[in-house]
Amino acid sequence: MQAKTLLSEYKAKIEPLLEQFFNDKIKKAKAIDPSSVEMIELLKEFTLRGGKRIRAALIYYGYRSFKDDNEEEILKASMSIELAHAFLLIHDDIIDQDALRRSGPTIHTSYQNIFKSTKDPKHYGISFAILAGDILYAFANEILTSLNLPEKNKIKAIQIFNHIIHQVLYGESLDILSSIKTNFTSKDLEQVHYLKTATYTIEGPLHIGATLAGASQHHLKDLSKYAIPLGKAFQLQDDILGLFGEEKVLGKPIGSDLREGKKTLLIINALETASPSDQKTIQSILGNQDLTEDQIDKVREIVTKTGSLKISQDLVKQLGKEAKASISNTKLHDRGCEFLLGIADYLAERKY
Repeated sequence: MQAKTLLSEYKAKIEPLLEQFFNDKIKKAKAIDPSSVEMIELLKEFTLRGGKRIRAALIYYGYRSFKDDNEEEILKASMSIELAHAFLLIHDDIIDQDALRRSGPTIHTSYQNIFKSTKDPKHYGISFAILAGDILYAFANEILTSLNLPEKNKIKAIQIFNHIIHQVLYGESLDILSSIKTNFTSKDLEQVHYLKTATYTIEGPLHIGATLAGASQHHLKDLSKYAIPLGKAFQLQDDILGLFGEEKVLGKPIGSDLREGKKTLLIINALETASPSDQKTIQSILGNQDLTEDQIDKVREIVTKTGSLKISQDLVKQLGKEAKASISNTKLHDRGCEFLLGIADYLAERKY
């Protein structure tokens, strides 16, 4: 069975559970204040608006790689990373000053509209979005602590979960610094990819699921050999789509990295081999908040003609193959192994 089919089947299971979770929280919020109800309703719509649910599915199939029981509890556990993902997206949208996410308004934009009659709607929009994201992080921890699974496994999984968040925040900090550091290198970028994406998107969720199943440290190391290269490939593909993708398909603005002045591998490699004139063009465009479509097209042209695009595309394929090869001789349950092999191809070829 193809990974996309398995992912669709998983989504069909998790979506109703997420909806019910938020409905329960809305009921409890009614006893607090109308503003609390409004916040949870916004978070419900934002979380259920879309998303591939890949991280959550990796918790599920990380568990299924070692055990076939506890369907209800492992589905519940997998919701935690989806709520954490929404929390991080909300804060990321504030940092990137983006108004669009999953083809709809970001949370801080929604709140700006709610507070449009105040003297400072932007301030209130950002303030409430930060709080909304923080609540999701608390909800995610609440889910993990309430699991009816062996206590030893559960405590280890919670530790991994919180370590993931620490790492992704460090990675986000380095990513922001990339826009102001003049000597930001490909080695620095690799560290960002490791902290911000590889551990959070692939390795962490797999480790949480496997740990809840009682997997050994040896098994976790095997999963890391798969997860780290695939996580890097995921981020590289994300950067490619962020410059060469379609806004309608992605559901978020094209060129956000350019507006923020972030130096992706596409930009770093292009700057290393571009002509002095083209280097100046890229440097003048990086960090421009009023970026035009023509300027984005110009960067695309330079990135393509310098061979930087092909370098990233080839690296995505290479890392995907490395990930698949790493689990070819592992003794995972067939159900989990099938998903991991298939999702490696899917992530490398995705268009959103």
